[in-house]
Amino acid sequence: MDESKPVWRYFANQYVTARQNFIDAAEATDGRLETLPISQLGPQDEQLSIDICILGSDNPRKLLLHTSGVHGVEGYPGCAVQVKLLERWAAGELEVPDDCAIVVVHAVNPWGMAWMRRVNEDNADLNRNFLPPDEAYVGEPERYNELNALLNPRTAPGGWDFFALRAGWVILRMGFNTAKQNVAEGQYERPRALQFGGPGLCESPKLLLDWLEGALEGVERCVALDFHTGLGPHGVDSLLISGEDGDAAFASLRERYGPTVQPLDPDAGVAYRIRGGMLDGFKSRWPNIDWTLITQEFGTEKPLKVIAALRAENRLTQWGGRPDKALLGSPERERLLDIFNPATDKWRGMIMLRGQALIDDTLSDLTPQ
Repeated sequence: MDESKPVWRYFANQYVTARQNFIDAAEATDGRLETLPISQLGPQDEQLSIDICILGSDNPRKLLLHTSGVHGVEGYPGCAVQVKLLERWAAGELEVPDDCAIVVVHAVNPWGMAWMRRVNEDNADLNRNFLPPDEAYVGEPERYNELNALLNPRTAPGGWDFFALRAGWVILRMGFNTAKQNVAEGQYERPRALQFGGPGLCESPKLLLDWLEGALEGVERCVALDFHTGLGPHGVDSLLISGEDGDAAFASLRERYGPTVQPLDPDAGVAYRIRGGMLDGFKSRWPNIDWTLITQEFGTEKPLKVIAALRAENRLTQWGGRPDKALLGSPERERLLDIFNPATDKWRGMIMLRGQALIDDTLSDLTPQ
């Protein structure tokens, strides 16, 4: 690993720069680079795409699938971790079994990354958009309606609305974990509101799923690592596990991946249950594969500050009455980027270290003992 390269050099604040960093690192490996362009364009009318680098076996039985940017702006730190992964591969630092491949997926939501939003061009949270094929895109959490006026004011930003005070009262009345679950689970009834899961399967998810149809042929075991920021203690990662039940399963996972493994349970840690999650969407479509599904979530700010930033940005976008390009440099978009990609060497060093450590743990898990 090149320790002489300053950590900040791995990080970008524009999609075109981050994408070029990823492509340059991919082209320096012996892997294969594939591009899935989407129909939407970026702020400078640039082409947007999901970019994928495939390393290792051409016919793998085992796979490490690493994804970033399903939540647009979170793609910037995710890209940094992926570029480091590719550099380590090029330097011969990763030990991979002969029957194993690494698939690195950059920017599942390239539109959100380019336009400095967490959601996509449909205002959809793509980590709520991967519902199973037989599940309808309808419904909302039981008590979301009680939170709607607080989360989604239908007015342009301006003045004081005492969000923190009002949110504190809701938490006191409803309970923090109940409020957290109802805010974050995903809803399919309010297209201009927070945590909208989409009107149906969106373009980027469909492109990725279609590509995986061929890539997963012959794969028997897959560990999927999805990189996220914004939840948990500052700079500390939580490994959120879905698709596993029972004490024995979690004890085994903690033995292999460490003590920060926890379920998607609002009463058991920092997380919450979601509908339409990407990793569960993979498992529902390829049930014959032996999956381990891990969301690596790095904390940034306190939960109320994160929600306040999401609320302010969505309020400006939906009700501010300004054209898209005028929103790009707004304080609300800049704050959103800062919330999910803090510009400090300490935070960035922490995520780079733990991001690579999880990759190493995964490769060890996929290597026969």
